[in-house]
Amino acid sequence: MENNLQQPIESERDIFESFDLERFWYVLKRSKFWMIGFVLLTTSLSYLYVRYTKPVFNSESIIKLDFESEANVLGLVELNTQERNELSGEIELIKSKLFLSRVAEAAKMDVSYHVYGRYLTDERYRNSPFIVSFKVHNPAFYDTPFDIQFGAEDLFSLSYYKNGEEVEKKHLFGEEIRTEDFNLLIQRTELFDSKDENKYFFIINSKEALLNTLQSNLNVIPENFNAKTIKVSYSDYNKYKARNLVELIDSLYLDYTREVKNLAIEQKIDFLNKQIESTEDKLSEYENYFEEFTIENRTTNLGEDLNRTIEHLGALDSQRFNLRRNISDLEIVQRQVNEKGAVAINPFLMEQLPASLSESISEYSELQQQRELKLASYNETSYVIEQIDLQLEKSKEMVTELLASYGGTLEDRLNQIDRRRGILENNLSQLPSMGTEYSKNRRFYELQEEFMLSLQESKMELEITRAGTVTKNVILAPASLPATPIKPQKALIIGAGFMVGFIISIVYLLIRYLIHNKVAGVRELERLVNVPVLGAIPHYTEEHLNRTSLVVKKDSKSSLSEALRTIRTNMDFIHNEPESKIISITSTVPGEGKTFVAANLGAIMAMTGQKVCVVDIDLRKPKVHLAFGGVSAKDGVSTILSGKSKLKESVQQTPIENLSFISAGPTPPNPSELLLQSEFTKMLADLRKLYDVVILDTPPVGLVTDGRLVMKYCDIQIYVVRADYSKRSFAKVINDMRASGQYSNMTTILNAIDSTPGYGYGYGYGYGYYKEKKSKARRAAATIKSLF
Repeated sequence: MENNLQQPIESERDIFESFDLERFWYVLKRSKFWMIGFVLLTTSLSYLYVRYTKPVFNSESIIKLDFESEANVLGLVELNTQERNELSGEIELIKSKLFLSRVAEAAKMDVSYHVYGRYLTDERYRNSPFIVSFKVHNPAFYDTPFDIQFGAEDLFSLSYYKNGEEVEKKHLFGEEIRTEDFNLLIQRTELFDSKDENKYFFIINSKEALLNTLQSNLNVIPENFNAKTIKVSYSDYNKYKARNLVELIDSLYLDYTREVKNLAIEQKIDFLNKQIESTEDKLSEYENYFEEFTIENRTTNLGEDLNRTIEHLGALDSQRFNLRRNISDLEIVQRQVNEKGAVAINPFLMEQLPASLSESISEYSELQQQRELKLASYNETSYVIEQIDLQLEKSKEMVTELLASYGGTLEDRLNQIDRRRGILENNLSQLPSMGTEYSKNRRFYELQEEFMLSLQESKMELEITRAGTVTKNVILAPASLPATPIKPQKALIIGAGFMVGFIISIVYLLIRYLIHNKVAGVRELERLVNVPVLGAIPHYTEEHLNRTSLVVKKDSKSSLSEALRTIRTNMDFIHNEPESKIISITSTVPGEGKTFVAANLGAIMAMTGQKVCVVDIDLRKPKVHLAFGGVSAKDGVSTILSGKSKLKESVQQTPIENLSFISAGPTPPNPSELLLQSEFTKMLADLRKLYDVVILDTPPVGLVTDGRLVMKYCDIQIYVVRADYSKRSFAKVINDMRASGQYSNMTTILNAIDSTPGYGYGYGYGYGYYKEKKSKARRAAATIKSLF
């Protein structure tokens, strides 16, 4: 065997970062069932998705757009000024809620009918066994399902949810259902079957929900810009509904497009109407001005108005003079009344005074005269005079009030005359400018009349133009009845599910490859360690082993026996001295099979005629006696080293000729100290004399130092590594021990390597530091274990 000491040692980074094909193939074989499971799982899920997803159908039509105007606007430009390749406006028109509201109204989709299936629901489009008329008072019942179950004869059960609670009642077909939230009238159709046991439900769709549904399922795209064609498509679970809606959209669009395309003309007509209205208002203002001017000045001849104004001013001055004189006379009367003397008033003024005031003044004068006459017979303190004074006081108050009232009236008349006189004086100064303004307004009025006529002519031309606009839209391909659904696309989804599973399995494989940190094969072990590899022991699967056992037989041709024979031969190349050999067998941690290797390797050597003794140096957890079917005797290594027994007394025979073993004996409190004593070297010297080969089963070097102490006295040091159990980092322990220079013939063995398609973890035995759990049936469990 080639000495691995000459091979370069890989760095830890190379070990974990470089691609290892052997390790990859090993991980692949260990992961194949998981990878197949991932693919099957995702493929199955995609199949279930396809199986239980409602198919969606898509109906399509193609419309060619072409607008032409046969009239002119104002005789200057063509009406249709839009670029013919601007199809985006038409697309937005069809998708707009304004247009779709007409579609929803024409399609009569205010109520949708459905039937419950085993897993899915199906819409009964135009084939429902019942029809619903409704009036909703509470908007919360829009877009809410109402369940209906047919009963005996004309009965049915209606159920719905209100405030989170289910309401269920029975009703008769054709009988109006009245609640505070809605009115419903449910009637049977010709498709009704009294034996129908299906459960139905219907939904009263709100306008907003209908428009949202139409917008989300409708798709309008340009088909060919140069040909000015667009494709209208609608998707729905019901293929007949999809086709009918596309047909309806096409027909409504042909009617609606003329109205929309005439929108520019309508806007111009609206503008002209506003201008006409504004012009009419201005003409009306001018007409009012002329009317008021004529009424106010009573003529449009300003020369005559000037003479008439001068005459009016003279008349007003005369009236003003008379009023002031009358006011002055009233003030004199008021002073006479206040002085309690006789009232002397101008007879002319007396005739002009109101009757009530004249009578009051006359009455006051008569009372004054009576008082003067009575004073001749009575003194002023008499009762008669006092009564007359009282009457005079009341008459005085009456006269004063009437004088004040009449005086106020005269003042108002005087003020009105002054204002009128001021106006006339102002008009007298403004009459020349008024003439100029009047002529100016007359010219403006005539211009507005001409503008009004022009606007009316333009409006008439636009209306003629609107009537002359012709749409040449053509439905090139009518709405199709889809034969196959557009989704779910079975092949694509199942293929995608397969690919997802394949990708997941590849990712899983790569992750397992990256995190795999256990030794898998001989070549990997050779790369990791810088000591010779004596060989590999195959995984023993003949029977279930609950503990370390002796399994080799004398003429056995099993792979296990042949592997041990190969190891025995390779050891001769490591140490080919004629004298007896002492071999130590150790490992890093429990469970790697060092005791199994020690017992069965000793048996293979004994079968060649050599005298072999297997010594259990593991004084903490001894196992050798279990391998040979014996018990831990009271005499063993611990008693020999402590001087309590002799070597020959502690040797036990095995069923195999020339093979003996020494158990560990009672567990001492200080195993390391016993191995450091001279008695240990003396025991090894005695064993050399008695046996050709001495095999020492030492403790794991990764846990205690006992093994390292023992290995220094041995001719060959064997380090057991277990496949798919020992970590790759354990190689550092082996390399460090080899680098120390204390172990001249250090070698390693790969134990429990799996040569079958399935993989397992070993023979079902453990070292003893922990209880290793194994499967109950090795052959049956091989496939299950390979999943992990």
